[in-house]
Amino acid sequence: MKLGRTKSLTVEVASSDRGCEPPEPLTQPGGADGALIRQKSAASSSRIVRFLNALSLALSCAMLMLVMFGLWQAREDAWKASEVASSNLVTALSRNVGNNVRLVDQAVIATSIGLELPGLWKYPEDVRNLVLFNKARWSPYLSRVFVTNERGRIIALSDGARGVGVDLSGRSYFRLLRSSGSRKPLLSSVVISRIGREPSLILARRIATSDGRFAGIVAGEMPLRLIRPTLDDVVIGSRSAINLFNLDGTILLRNPALKPGATGNIGGAPTFERMKREMTGVFVGRSAVDNEQRLYVFARPAGLPLLLDVATSTSEILAPWWKRSLPVILTTLALCAGIIVLASLFQRELLRREKLEAELAELASTDGLTGLLNRRSFDAGLARELRRAERTKQPLSLAIIDADHFKAFNDTYGHVAGDKTLQSIADAMREVYRRPADQIARIGGEEFAVLMPDTPQNGALARAEALRYAVAGLGIAHSGNSEGVVTVSVGVTSMMENDADPTVIMRLADQALYEAKGRGRNCVSSFHGET
Repeated sequence: MKLGRTKSLTVEVASSDRGCEPPEPLTQPGGADGALIRQKSAASSSRIVRFLNALSLALSCAMLMLVMFGLWQAREDAWKASEVASSNLVTALSRNVGNNVRLVDQAVIATSIGLELPGLWKYPEDVRNLVLFNKARWSPYLSRVFVTNERGRIIALSDGARGVGVDLSGRSYFRLLRSSGSRKPLLSSVVISRIGREPSLILARRIATSDGRFAGIVAGEMPLRLIRPTLDDVVIGSRSAINLFNLDGTILLRNPALKPGATGNIGGAPTFERMKREMTGVFVGRSAVDNEQRLYVFARPAGLPLLLDVATSTSEILAPWWKRSLPVILTTLALCAGIIVLASLFQRELLRREKLEAELAELASTDGLTGLLNRRSFDAGLARELRRAERTKQPLSLAIIDADHFKAFNDTYGHVAGDKTLQSIADAMREVYRRPADQIARIGGEEFAVLMPDTPQNGALARAEALRYAVAGLGIAHSGNSEGVVTVSVGVTSMMENDADPTVIMRLADQALYEAKGRGRNCVSSFHGET
């Protein structure tokens, strides 16, 4: 509303001698710009804190996931490396065992061929042995080669006449070859040699006459002590094992050796039965010997009735990985905790600074004595509300309040009493103007202003009258005032048309206030300007 020329002037006066009744109490909740500032600051801080919490958590989770992924890959690599190493070892050992057993078989075959030489038994013994056993030293597994007749008695052997005449007819391998008619080699189970008196494997072939009748056997004796170095020379972990089995589950050789009392046959155990069924492969299982969980890599050497496995303890496979990973895990957890702690410290510092800034902003916008808005904040609020009222076509009312004869009060009672009185007036204003949108300010020494959005002039007058009663009701003695107590005069005006000029509405309110003072003070006046 622009001031322009005033064609007519209407003044409404409400004074204490009208005998006005106290207004009905206002029921709307109260509020203040200081609280609004704090709320905005708290909302801003809350958003930043939530962002920092999410960011620190995301960074920690991302770091943890990356590290865990890397560690998992390292674990898989360690497992794969162990599997490859075990597979290579099984292949090498199987080839070694197979080749050496094959050399034993070749020595047996050579002896069988020598037996076919005409007139062999007429030769001197040393010549005959040279013919029969010239390949008996080819294999490191072979201790001796011997020949039996059809009744099972040894008639010749490679290491002298010490065992000639020994009866082997009761041995299972002899009986099998005698009854089978097969010319294929037969590998026995472990037997105690009747010549060397030690645990041995016997690889034997059948001898037949020209018409196919059984004529005895040729056999190579392989003491386990000669096979053992193949396994014992391999360095393995203390909880791992290398085993050589025959197909009934008997452990022929083991590195490390079985402890006293440990079972020497694991036939029927899940691990052995799987190896026997598959013949070659890889799996993880628990040992039937000591219940240790191991990675089993196994094979059948050269098609022999044997099984060879390398059983690596899973704890030994992962021990180096754990040794490397544990410091990484602890460091990562420490870093994640550090990120969260630093974020928390930063949040705390941010909240502290936000609080200080909010307090400073509140101090900059409020009057130090009364806690109301100061003139600067009021002017900004007035301009803002005028623009809003013009945009929404809603009424906007303004009241200017002045303490009557306040200079005389200060001169009589002192400035300390004057300050307390101003604070009491401010408290009374807070009780009357309690809507969240109401803006109460101290704009001069004893002068106050109230901006009331969405309030028509009649409502503003009613609330101004309520304030006048409230201040007078405080009963603060004032000998320089005709009422004998502190009172206020109030000028009220409203923006009724599209006029967003703050100076106009302030001038109209001032004119209403001057009219109230001119009519004896302690009253409320309203000023309507018509353009």
